[in-house]
Amino acid sequence: MDIVANTCQESLSFTIVCDERCAVVRNLGAMLKWWDKLHTFTFVDRDSANPRAKELTRLLDRSPWSLLLIDEFGEEWEGPEAIPIILKSLPFGKIAAVLYILPGTMWLTRQLYHIISRGRRRFSPSQQSA
Repeated sequence: MDIVANTCQESLSFTIVCDERCAVVRNLGAMLKWWDKLHTFTFVDRDSANPRAKELTRLLDRSPWSLLLIDEFGEEWEGPEAIPIILKSLPFGKIAAVLYILPGTMWLTRQLYHIISRGRRRFSPSQQSA
């Protein structure tokens, strides 16, 4: 039964909505696109041609985080909660996802991610010119 559940989890497709105005997020998104050899992820940003892009970026703008992950069933994860899900879906990412069973790893991830997400609005070019 576990094999069936893991296979189903691995075969899911995801939509990633990220705030590309932040240089850190933009660079991590580019790295993730390169690493996604199986094309598991559909990336949505403010310039996406995806018809849901405007709706999804509005959801992201209301979030304190700079990342929104949605699976094909509509389940959502924001910010640091999405990272282990993303890692498990990448080749060799399962090795890195194992770190999340260590106590304090998610806490540390939340702290670092909060710093990045808090700074995304402060350092984004479109916010500075407004």
